[in-house]
Amino acid sequence: MGSPAQTRAIVKYIKEHTKTFVMRCNKCGDADIIEFLSEKPNVAGYLKALVREDMRRGE
Repeated sequence: MGSPAQTRAIVKYIKEHTKTFVMRCNKCGDADIIEFLSEKPNVAGYLKALVREDMRRGE
């Protein structure tokens, strides 16, 4: 990584400009979802697109 100052700057940026959401999937009960999402090259982008589509429709 970079210098300690760079690390502090990155951590500060992440704290101020990002929000993390976590979704846990059960390996047995959600195996179909895990398999489907595992095939996506960009899971975060895919999920964001789904949410934005719902927002556009007013859901």
